[in-house]
Amino acid sequence: MSLNIIIEDDYILMESSEGMVYWEIMEGISKLLAMPEFKDKNDIWLFRDGQLKIMYSDLYSIKDIVKKLYPTDSTGTKTAIVTQTGVQQSLATLYSDLAKSLPRKVKVFSDLKSAKEWIKT
Repeated sequence: MSLNIIIEDDYILMESSEGMVYWEIMEGISKLLAMPEFKDKNDIWLFRDGQLKIMYSDLYSIKDIVKKLYPTDSTGTKTAIVTQTGVQQSLATLYSDLAKSLPRKVKVFSDLKSAKEWIKT
C-alpha cells in the first residue's frame, strides 16, 4: 500500500495504489499540507480498490491534524475524495460531514472525472 502524490496544473492528486491504513493517510496529509504547491491548489484523494483500514474515531483525528497543520495563507478551497467501494464511500461521507468546520469544502465522488470537473470550477 502506498500513496503517490502527483502535482497537476489544476490540482494535486493523492492516489493510493490499493487500500490504506490510518497512518498512511496521516502521513499523506502531513506531506500534502507541507507542500508549497498546496496553498494555491485544490486536492483530490483517489482511493483504489482495497481495504481502507481506519475506524470511525480516526476520522476525528484526521480532521484535527488537517485543522492544526492547515496553512493560513492557503487559497485552495476544495478537497475531492474519490472512492471505489461502499465502505470507502461511507467513511468518506462521514469525514466530509465532520470536515464542515475546516477551511476547504470536502465532497465525495464515485468517479475521478466528476471530481476533476468539480475541483476545476
